[in-house]
Amino acid sequence: MQARTSFLHNLLHDKTANTLAIAAASLIPMMAMVGGGIDASRYYMASARMQAACDAGALAARRAMDTTVLTTAARTQGLNFFDQNFNDGMFGVTNRTRNYAADAQGKVTGTASGVLPSTIMAAFGYTQFPLSVTCTAEVNISNTDIMFVLDVTGSMADCPDGSNCNSGSGSKIVALRSAVMSFYDTVESATSPTAQVRYGMVPYSQQVNVGFSIPRAHMANNHTYQSRVARFNQAAYPNNNEGDEVVYSDKVEWLPRSTNNFGSSTTDRYRFRTEGTKGTNARNACTNYPGTYTTTINNAEETWEVIGPTEFVLDQWPDGEEDNRAGCRARVRKTRELNQIDVTPQFRDWVYCPVTTGTANPCGVSNPARSPAGWETVNFSSIYTNNTIDLPIGANGAMTSVSWTGCIEEPTTVLTDTYDPIPAGAHDININLVPTTEEQRWKPALINAVWKREDSNGNNLAWFYQTGDESRPGFTCPRAARKLADITRNDLQAYVDALTPSGNTYHDIGMLWGSRFISPRGMFASENTSAPNGDPISRHIVFMTDGAQVNNVENYSTHGIEWWDRRISGDGNSGREFNRRRQRMLAICRAAQQENITVWVVAFGTTLTADLTTCASPGRAFQAADNATLTARFREIAQKIAALRLTQ
Repeated sequence: MQARTSFLHNLLHDKTANTLAIAAASLIPMMAMVGGGIDASRYYMASARMQAACDAGALAARRAMDTTVLTTAARTQGLNFFDQNFNDGMFGVTNRTRNYAADAQGKVTGTASGVLPSTIMAAFGYTQFPLSVTCTAEVNISNTDIMFVLDVTGSMADCPDGSNCNSGSGSKIVALRSAVMSFYDTVESATSPTAQVRYGMVPYSQQVNVGFSIPRAHMANNHTYQSRVARFNQAAYPNNNEGDEVVYSDKVEWLPRSTNNFGSSTTDRYRFRTEGTKGTNARNACTNYPGTYTTTINNAEETWEVIGPTEFVLDQWPDGEEDNRAGCRARVRKTRELNQIDVTPQFRDWVYCPVTTGTANPCGVSNPARSPAGWETVNFSSIYTNNTIDLPIGANGAMTSVSWTGCIEEPTTVLTDTYDPIPAGAHDININLVPTTEEQRWKPALINAVWKREDSNGNNLAWFYQTGDESRPGFTCPRAARKLADITRNDLQAYVDALTPSGNTYHDIGMLWGSRFISPRGMFASENTSAPNGDPISRHIVFMTDGAQVNNVENYSTHGIEWWDRRISGDGNSGREFNRRRQRMLAICRAAQQENITVWVVAFGTTLTADLTTCASPGRAFQAADNATLTARFREIAQKIAALRLTQ
């Protein structure tokens, strides 16, 4: 009995056998723990992958939208991106669903769901886990400056296929207006309420109308124009005044038979008879010739006094009847009251030449006499206050008012074929120029003060004298450019509706001023450096052209008239001007990109040339063959300028 008790007692207190039982009992919670971890990991992996797929699809769908409407094609694009990231059956998911929709503002919302079957946790009654995700994507613009550089040359009046539309509904200029407005609508619909979005406009042809945007301190006080100087004959009485009585002749001269014919140039009126009664009467008439009488010569009343004695001269006149050849002569003293013509120098002709304002002897012309006011009195003070200036280029050298419409001439440059890097002295293509000297300042372009110099054979001359008017150079001054600023839709519509096609194509001029207006440095730095909310500014130039570069040395451009001013070519050579302007455009494009400005280029109805592609930032050059494609390209650029982002 004692032995049995001892066995049972030992068995009860023996711990060796408990290990197996305890191990067996612990398997169940351990399986639940490990299985839960595995299935939870699978759930989170599947959920994260589904969320990423939803996000990718939402971004793809929004990027594919041209407007705020989610088209079938855009939705399909989103679904395809979802499928590429989360295909059917991934992780064993069943009942997979996915869809995308957009609201009125163009925000794309995606939803996706599915069922993830469990593995180990099925033993505990958890056979599946539901998956569900949502995502949204929208275009949202922060601080952005957008400068349009728009080709408004004469060819913009045509249709994209080159036919003559005469600026009608199918013309490129009409398509441009529509494309700009579509761009504006796309950007405005995506603009953050706290962001600053500004627009600027530079329409260009062979000129740019930017003068009214340039601070007065940066405009010149004098300039040399291809103009003209009046030459005058000496006044008959330069030392007298109008109304003075003067003796202008006192000499012996032949007397007419009748005092009514005094001053006549007809010889027959000075013949006196010599024979018979008529001869006696003629001799008596000569002897007793009247002493004083008045007559009108050249619209002026004159007093003629015959101071005797008279002399009767036989055979004075060699021809005619033999008894009618005598003449009568005596001393005649003539006086007159001076009129304005007598005391004023009289216009002789024009000298066409380079004329510098404010100089007493412009272009070295020697004048026997000068009118009371000439080029020496000219200055630019009035032109910057009321846009007019008086110049001595009117009829017969009179002062006449010349208007300034806002187009300009550029500062000095450097004659070179190499613009990489831009030479230090090439102030005219320095996009960050802030003038400190007169040569660095801009000048008003005055088409009504300049002329070409061509003789009757069409030869271009350095100097030219003539009494009439020479012909004008080719000139067009586009609509005034706009600096960067907020603009309403109505104001922008009115602006683009007023764009009209005219002139040749000078790409360098348009890109130059688009870059100057948007650069964070230069003369507009104070306006462009920062935004009110303190966030960075994204800067973009949208450069649209419908054609190749076209220059003419007889155009009046921002560098004067090239054939005579020779500021680009140095010799008036048209080929050299073309090549240098082409290189200048590329240099300006590089300079803009170096300021962290994105340059977008659209070739409309023309070839997207290597130069245009080079001008654009990488991947930012486009071609549009027709009006609809131009609008689509502008929308595409607007969406790419916008920051496409996930909002949830």
